[in-house]
Amino acid sequence: MLVILLIILSAQLYAQEILSYDLDVKIDVNKKCVDVEGSVDVDFNGKDSINLVLWKNTEIKEISSDGKNLKYLFDTLSPTPVMYIINGSSLTIKKPPQNEDKHLIKFIYECNMKEFKSWSASFEENWIEINVYCGWFPVSFESKSYTSNFKIYIDDNYFVTGSGIVEKKNDYWEMIQPWPAFDNVIIASKKLKSKISNENKAFIQTDYNDTDFSDPDADSILSECKYVLNLFERFFGKKDSTYFKFVIAPFEWGGGYSRKNFVSMRTKHFNFYTSTKGVAHEIAHFWWNCAVTTTWEDWLNEAFAEYSMLLFIRERMGPEEFEKQIEEYKSRIQNLPPIWGIERDSQEAYTVLYEKGSIILYEMEEKIGKNLFLDFLKEVSETKIKTTEDLLNLVEEKLSVEIRSWLENKLKTA
Repeated sequence: MLVILLIILSAQLYAQEILSYDLDVKIDVNKKCVDVEGSVDVDFNGKDSINLVLWKNTEIKEISSDGKNLKYLFDTLSPTPVMYIINGSSLTIKKPPQNEDKHLIKFIYECNMKEFKSWSASFEENWIEINVYCGWFPVSFESKSYTSNFKIYIDDNYFVTGSGIVEKKNDYWEMIQPWPAFDNVIIASKKLKSKISNENKAFIQTDYNDTDFSDPDADSILSECKYVLNLFERFFGKKDSTYFKFVIAPFEWGGGYSRKNFVSMRTKHFNFYTSTKGVAHEIAHFWWNCAVTTTWEDWLNEAFAEYSMLLFIRERMGPEEFEKQIEEYKSRIQNLPPIWGIERDSQEAYTVLYEKGSIILYEMEEKIGKNLFLDFLKEVSETKIKTTEDLLNLVEEKLSVEIRSWLENKLKTA
C-alpha cells in the first residue's frame, strides 16, 4: 500500500505542467468566435507528451516549437476527459525532439462559440465570460500555478475585465496574472462599470453591468466584500495578496466561482443569497482551495467554505439566523450517503459535500468549543491541507486521538 501511495505521489509531483501563457486573444462578438495566437511554456517533466483539454469546436491551425510543427491528437469524438469542461476535447501533444523538458509551444487556433453553453460562462452580446469551464485556452488540470499575459482585442464599444490586472492600451486590453493561478477568465461587456475601495493598502474592485445591476446594489456588494475579507482574515489568517476583484454577472441563476484574488457571481439583485451566502462562500475559497476538486476530497474545499459562510452569518446576522440555517441543513441531509468515497458527479454530491460537511464541522465546533475550533481552522488553512488523511493527522496532533476517531467515523457514516 505504501509503495502504491509513493508511486501516486511521485506521479503527481513530476507530472507535466504549464508554467505560463502568453497569448493574443481576438474576440469577434458577431461571428461568435475567439482567435488565439501565442505561446505556452510547458514543462514535460521527462514525459514524451502532455495531455490538455480544449473547446471541442476548435480549428487548430498550428502547434509548433522552434519553428517546427509538433505531432498532436485532437480527439473531438470521445466524451470530455474532465467533468468540469462539459464540451471539452482531449488534446495530446508530443514533446519536441530536443532533450530539454521545458519548451515554448506556439499555438494558433480558432474557437467557434456558436454552440456555446455553460452554467458559468457566456458568449452573448451583452455579456461575454470565457474561462476554464469552456476550455477556450489549452487547459492542463495538472497545472495549478501558472502565470499569464494576454493582449485582448475586441470591438471598441466593449469594456474588459477578468481574473488578472486589466488595463486599456491603444487598440487592445492587457491582462496580466502575475500570481500563480489555475484559470484565465476574460469578461467583456458594453455596460461594464466598477466600484473601487482602496483602504489600508487593500485594493478591492467590484465590476458589474449597470443595465442589470444597480449602483446602490454594487455599493452594497463592495461593502460586504470588505466585511467578509476582514472577518476571514481574522479567523483564518492574512491573505498573501491585497488585490481582490469581485465581478457580478447579469444572470438570475448559476451561482459563482472563486479564483486567486477573483470571484465571479451570477445575480441581478442584492439579496440574502448574494450579500451573505454567495459572497462569503466564494471569498472563503481564498483560504479553502487546496484539495482535489474531482473526488470526494473536494469536501475539504466546499464544506469548509460553506461553514465559513455560516460563521459569517453568525457574526453578521446573529446566532438566531445561524441556528436557523443549521436546522435547514440538518433537514436536508437526512438519509444521505457518507462523505467518504462519494462520487463527485453524483446527484447527491452537492448536498453531501457542502451541507453534510458543514454539519460535521458544526458538530466539531460544538464538541471542542468555538475558540479552539477557530484556532484549528487557522492551522488547517496555514498548513494548506490537501487530503482528508492529512486533516485527520492534524486533528490527532493538535486535538486528540479521540477527536480524530470521531471525525473519521462521521465522514464514513451515512
